[in-house]
Amino acid sequence: MHRVLLFLSILLFPGSLLAFWPFYWELDGQQNFLGPLVSYEEEAGQTHVLIRPLLSAYDSPRTYTFLFPLGKSTEEKSYFFPFYTSHKGEGQHDFALFPFFYGETHDRSYGGVFPFYGKLYNRFGRDEIGFFLWPLYGYSKGDGFTRTNVIWPLFSFYSGFQEGFKIGPLYGQRRWGRERKSMFVLWPFFIRDERGLDTDHPMRSYWAIPFYMQTKSPQSSFYAVLWPFFTYSRVNDRTEVKAPWPVFSLISGKEESGFSMWPIYSYSRTEKDEVTYVLWPVYKETDRYPGDGKWTEKRVLLLDKYIIDDRGTFLNVWPFFEYRSAHENRTFFFPSLLPWRNNEYDRIIRPMLTLYEQRKTGDSVVTNLLYGLYTKEQEGENWKRRFAFLFEAKREPGGMGFQLLSGLFAIDSTRIKVLYIPIRRAAGGP
Repeated sequence: MHRVLLFLSILLFPGSLLAFWPFYWELDGQQNFLGPLVSYEEEAGQTHVLIRPLLSAYDSPRTYTFLFPLGKSTEEKSYFFPFYTSHKGEGQHDFALFPFFYGETHDRSYGGVFPFYGKLYNRFGRDEIGFFLWPLYGYSKGDGFTRTNVIWPLFSFYSGFQEGFKIGPLYGQRRWGRERKSMFVLWPFFIRDERGLDTDHPMRSYWAIPFYMQTKSPQSSFYAVLWPFFTYSRVNDRTEVKAPWPVFSLISGKEESGFSMWPIYSYSRTEKDEVTYVLWPVYKETDRYPGDGKWTEKRVLLLDKYIIDDRGTFLNVWPFFEYRSAHENRTFFFPSLLPWRNNEYDRIIRPMLTLYEQRKTGDSVVTNLLYGLYTKEQEGENWKRRFAFLFEAKREPGGMGFQLLSGLFAIDSTRIKVLYIPIRRAAGGP
């Protein structure tokens, strides 16, 4: 029976099946299916396909996004957190599908099965990393020293440029040649650290957290009692006092100054930045001066933002609406549930959460209400309005036109449709 109904529908209403909102609708050259869930667009020879939120595919550059923000694939790298990663670079590549991993770098290959056994080269900032039954045993090499871990993080041993050992948080000591030495007891409570010992400006630190902390050098000093509540620091001509934190602080210096009486008011200034808080977190204002320009950011209750920067103007009144402008382009969204600017979020997630949007690009204005229920496209004096599949009206250079039920009946300057059958109008006809 259902096959008969499908055949009759195709026979009687062929046009409506091609534009039957919300299963299919078009807007600004983009074809949409199932409301906002599926989109297809060809632009400048490139194909864009989105199946929200499962898949996003762009031809140039070749980019695929899976379950944004968990997975992404480009020509150089791909990942699907936390199970899969792959990276290709000059002279090296790596691949991991948890718990297996493999890679090559400078004609050396490596691999393993975590946590049973493995070896890596030039990964995570180290020349070589190896492990066996991690955390039972592991080591890393780089920067002239080797670190060996046994039952990590309980026991560590250092050899080479760094020499020393540690026994969990109970006790540890290390020496960096003649440059530095440190030790701790019951980390992080009791720490001694001496740096720059081979220079004329050594820095020595003695910490008994939280009771007393001291760090001194010829250019700087730091003292704390009952850290972090009472602290004093000096670096060259800059001094900062917190007593008690976070209520009161004072900063003075040639390039930086500030005052805070939290949460009522605070102000800080550097050579290129000014930050003001009033009744934190009610209001925050930030002014930045990159080069000859000025960037401004104002926040109310953290989420409401007004920003002017190199990307244009951004206004968000959470969760109600968002407005953006850059040069001759304008964009308005309602509502605005996630108040940030991110191209991938705008393409993949935002269309599912937006009930009304309007975009202006030069002389072109596009309006979309309720996932294509009502749309409007306008460029100069020409426009097109559509209400689902029920009614469409348009104005073109040749005149006005309209159609009902996706073409059951339609008329414009070039043709007439009756029962979806187009009939060309005679030139100069009525």
